[in-house]
Amino acid sequence: MRIDLNCPAEVVRTELYREKEGSWVRLILMDLADRSIDSCEATVRILDREGKETGRTVHRARALKGRPHTTFPMNVPVELPENAVSAEATLDKIWFEDRDVWRRSRDREKEYEPNLLPPGNELNALRYVAGNGAVGFPSQQAEMWICVCGRPNGNESALCARCRRQRDLIFRQYNRNAVLRQVSQRERQLDLQTRGAREEAARLQRIREEEYDRKQERHRRRRNLLIGWICAMALAAGIYWGLEPALRLWSADTALREDRLEDAREILSGLEGFPGAEARSEETEIRIARRDGAAAAADAGAFSVDSMAETAARLREKGSPETDGALADRVDLSRARAMMEAGDLTGAEELAESLPEALEGRAALLEECRYARGEKALAEKDYARAEEIFLSLGDYPGAAEKAREAVYEPALVQMEEGNYESAIQAFSSIPDYQDSRELISRCWYLKGYVLENQGMAEEARQAYLSAGEYEDAAERARTIRWNQAEAALEAEDYAAALPLYREMDGYADARDKWILCATELARVSYKQREYAQAAAWLEDLPEDTKSTIQIRTRALYLGAKAAASRGELPEAIEMMERVADYGDAARNIRNWRISLAQQKMDGGSYAEAREILEPVAENYTAQQLLKKIEEAEAAGAEAPAEP
Repeated sequence: MRIDLNCPAEVVRTELYREKEGSWVRLILMDLADRSIDSCEATVRILDREGKETGRTVHRARALKGRPHTTFPMNVPVELPENAVSAEATLDKIWFEDRDVWRRSRDREKEYEPNLLPPGNELNALRYVAGNGAVGFPSQQAEMWICVCGRPNGNESALCARCRRQRDLIFRQYNRNAVLRQVSQRERQLDLQTRGAREEAARLQRIREEEYDRKQERHRRRRNLLIGWICAMALAAGIYWGLEPALRLWSADTALREDRLEDAREILSGLEGFPGAEARSEETEIRIARRDGAAAAADAGAFSVDSMAETAARLREKGSPETDGALADRVDLSRARAMMEAGDLTGAEELAESLPEALEGRAALLEECRYARGEKALAEKDYARAEEIFLSLGDYPGAAEKAREAVYEPALVQMEEGNYESAIQAFSSIPDYQDSRELISRCWYLKGYVLENQGMAEEARQAYLSAGEYEDAAERARTIRWNQAEAALEAEDYAAALPLYREMDGYADARDKWILCATELARVSYKQREYAQAAAWLEDLPEDTKSTIQIRTRALYLGAKAAASRGELPEAIEMMERVADYGDAARNIRNWRISLAQQKMDGGSYAEAREILEPVAENYTAQQLLKKIEEAEAAGAEAPAEP
């Protein structure tokens, strides 16, 4: 088969309609792009039962309102021949709501081999693991990979364009070996449960058989005496009862010895009132109940729910309270399992809860019932209830995965409906489930797209930044920032534009505009005689222009002079030293250092004064002042200590 992987939509299925007012073909399409589709042009071929073309039409449908990553219908009016049974469609052109147009090109089409599995065990196993939408195991081909949903995707795509599953997850969890392994594990689990029930039933049966053999030995001795007595009394009693009932009773005994319980029941059914018949009938019924009970306890599907209820009641009524009562409990447990498998979860839970808590398998069955109830809630889209049930199951196999599914599925709906905040919150609670991390980024991206279209640029930028590396989110955020900077520059709001261009240094001509804004701000401050501020605007420029060097140098020089006139000598020296080669800057620095050192010396801070003079120590005046400092320090050292 051939496919154009660049096509932003695909035909999911086609449907033929014939009505009195006319006939048409309905195409169910899926928008694979991140933009809404407004119009589509398609070529539709009408096929007969043998797959031969019986008609063709080209039609363009408008105002389709196809939303991103959702399905939408497209009706194509066409005259359907009587022998038409199906249709095929090819998308030729697609118009987006933003007026962009996609056109089909045969040069882009590529060959691929579909991965469809025939109906059978492998397909059932795959759908058990991957869901009902799965059609085949993932396949890697030369220029593309095929998803479990049957959609071909380019090798550069990390997500399936149709089902949005992650490529790595698909090939890791849904390959043939992984799927068969998961199904095999579930089958082994069920087999172990069934085997345990059978072994327990066999053990109880052996105990009952040993007890039965002991009773039979005692009965055999009594029976021999009874037969002799019957023979002796037969002649005397023959005129009243005849020999036939006694012979039938003997036949029933023989059937009981040979374990032909149904035969014994049938023989004894006509001997009501005959001596010994009632006891044998009770023995027959309890033995039948034990046999059926053991079978039902081992295999819940061997009997109907009603027959298991009768067997359990008979065991409790006619059997031993200890052994037969325990067997009755196991029969009721099997009955509860059969009710669960038939869909009667309430009845199964009520019956299981009525059984002893220590009964082996009771707790497991109740967990299975809760699991089944959770699956039912999930199927009915009662996601909150489903999540609550699955979480209550703790580490029960598959429960945690289902609990995450109960969060994931409604989050998908929220995302499709545009409730991105709710979807982000939900996906964030299950970041490692399927493609939740990718969908979090996608929700931020779509939210940014909506906000941008609503004119909320800064909010859209923040959303795009939260989307990280998803598609072109970073570029969109940068474009918004650039537009903000350009608008500020156009409005001559240099103070607002400068940090924006600084933030985007390296992008387009951001650096030149950063320098421009800083230069203009510095000029304004310079004219207002705010020399320190003028220098500050030009402080961290990545490179200097002739204009910025001149403004910064002059601003620092005049700012230092102004600071000195205010008596702020440390600030004046610091600023002037930054332009030490300009004009008489060196002389000013020397004079200010000498003046500042004199002030420190007059205040008794000799060490500070010496440190200030070190850079100009070669100056004659500075040397004289250093000598005075040494003399003052020496005089201070010789002065007597105060009493």
